Amino acid sequence: MRMTKLHELFSCRHAKLLILLLLLSGICAGCLGQDPLEARVKKLTHSLGDKDQNVSYASVYALVDIGEPAVDSLIKALKNDSPQVRSLAARALGEIGDQKAVGFLIEVLDDPSPEVRMNAAFSLGSLGAAEAVEPLIELLKDENEGVVLSAVSSLGELRDPRAVEPICEVLNDNNYDARWKIASALRGIGDPRAIDTLLGLLGDKELGPSVASMLGNFESEQVFGKVIKLLDSRDPTTRANAVAVFEYLQDPAAVPYLVEMLDDRAPEVRKEAAFALGFFKEPGEVAQSEQPLIKALEDSEPEVKEAAARSLGRIKSKESIPYLEELLQDNNQNLQTAAIEALGRIGDPEVVDALTPLLENKKWKVRTEVVDALVEIGGPEAVNSLISLLGDENYRVRQGAAEGLGKLGDQRAVEPLLKALETERERNVRAVEVRALGELGGSEAVEGLRRINKDMEEYWNVRTAAENILEKIEGVEEANVSSTS
Repeated sequence: MRMTKLHELFSCRHAKLLILLLLLSGICAGCLGQDPLEARVKKLTHSLGDKDQNVSYASVYALVDIGEPAVDSLIKALKNDSPQVRSLAARALGEIGDQKAVGFLIEVLDDPSPEVRMNAAFSLGSLGAAEAVEPLIELLKDENEGVVLSAVSSLGELRDPRAVEPICEVLNDNNYDARWKIASALRGIGDPRAIDTLLGLLGDKELGPSVASMLGNFESEQVFGKVIKLLDSRDPTTRANAVAVFEYLQDPAAVPYLVEMLDDRAPEVRKEAAFALGFFKEPGEVAQSEQPLIKALEDSEPEVKEAAARSLGRIKSKESIPYLEELLQDNNQNLQTAAIEALGRIGDPEVVDALTPLLENKKWKVRTEVVDALVEIGGPEAVNSLISLLGDENYRVRQGAAEGLGKLGDQRAVEPLLKALETERERNVRAVEVRALGELGGSEAVEGLRRINKDMEEYWNVRTAAENILEKIEGVEEANVSSTS
C-alpha cells in the first residue's frame, strides 16, 4: 500500500477525519478506564485495517507521532491476519526509527504479501539495520519488482559492499525508475566493483547523464582509463556521456582528450566536450583549451557554439572577447545570451560599450542577462547603465537593476533609487529597491527608509524590509557609540 504524503492527508476533509478518529480513541480510553495513551495506541493500531484508506493512513501518522510507546503494539501488528495492517505497521516502525523493531521486520521479509515485504524492506533501510543486509540480498530474488526495488534502495542506504554484485545482477531492461534506483544504490555503496556496471549505463539516453555524475564520485584512477576507452565507442550517446564523466572527475589529464572530442563527428559529443572544458580553470589547463574553444565558436551547430561560449566565460578568456562580441548580434537568443553571460564572467570593463546597445533589445530576457553581466563587471559605466534601467518597462529588468545597484555599492545610485520608489508599483521591485538602499547606506538612504517605514499605505513586505534594515543600521550605530564612549 503506497503511503499518502503528509500534506495530502491533512487536506480539510482528511483533517476533520483525523480529528474525529483521535477524539473517538480518547473517548474509548475514558470509557474503558485504561491508561489513555495505551488505549489510544490500541485503537489506532486496530484502525490500520480500516477499509477507508483515509482512516488507516491517519492512524499510521498518529502512531508515528506517538513514537516509541507505539512500537510494541506495532510489532504485534506484524502478525495480524490482515495484510494491510501488517504492511502499514511495517512502514510505521521504520518511520518511528526504534531499533527494537529490526529483528521483527527481518522476520516478515518472507511475508506472503508483497506490500508487507516491500514496506519491511524499506523500513530496514531507514533504520540502518546492518544485520538486515543478507536477508535483503536474498530478497533481490523476489518475484515482485516493487519488493526487489525496495530491497535495492535499502541496500544502497546500508552501503554494504556485499550487496554490489547481487544488485548488479538485478539490472536488466527494467523501466527508467528501476534502473535509476539500481544505479543510485550502487553509487551509494561506492564500491569499485560497481564501476563496470555503471559504465555500461552510459549508453542509456535517459539515465546516462545521471550515471556520468555518479561515476564522478569514484576515485579518478579507478575510472579514468575505462572512460578513455569509451571515447572510441560507435555510439554517440556513450561518447557524450563518457565525456561528461570527465567534468565530474575534474582530472587535469582529461583536458587533451576533451580538446580532441571537440572534433567529434556527433554534435552532442562536441557540445559536451565544449561544456566540460569550462570546468578546468587552472592556467595550464586553460592554455590547452582556450584556442580550441574559440575555434568551436565557429561550429556548424548552435548548441556547440553556445557551450563553447559559456566555457570561455568560465575560464575567463580575454582572448575570446572580440569573438564573443560578434555573437551579441546573433539571431539565436540562446547563443546571444551565452555570449552576454560569458562577457560578464570575463569581467573586462571594456566590453560595457558592446553590451550597452542590448539594453534596447525588445526581449526582456536579453536585457536581464545584460543586467547580470553589468553587475559582474562593475565600474562607473555599468552603474550608469543600471540606473537607466530602473525605469524599464519590464519589472524583472527593474528588479535586477535595483538589486545590482545595491551590490555595486555606488552612492550615485541612492537618489535614482529613491526617485524610482516614487512611481514603482510592483511590490517585489519596491522591496528590492528598499534593500538596495539599505546596502548603499548613507543619510539620504536612511531618511528615505524611515519615510517608507512610517507610510501605512505602503505594502507590508516593503515596510517590513525597511524596518529590518533600519534596526540593523541603528544597532550598528549604537555599537559604535558604545565602543567610543
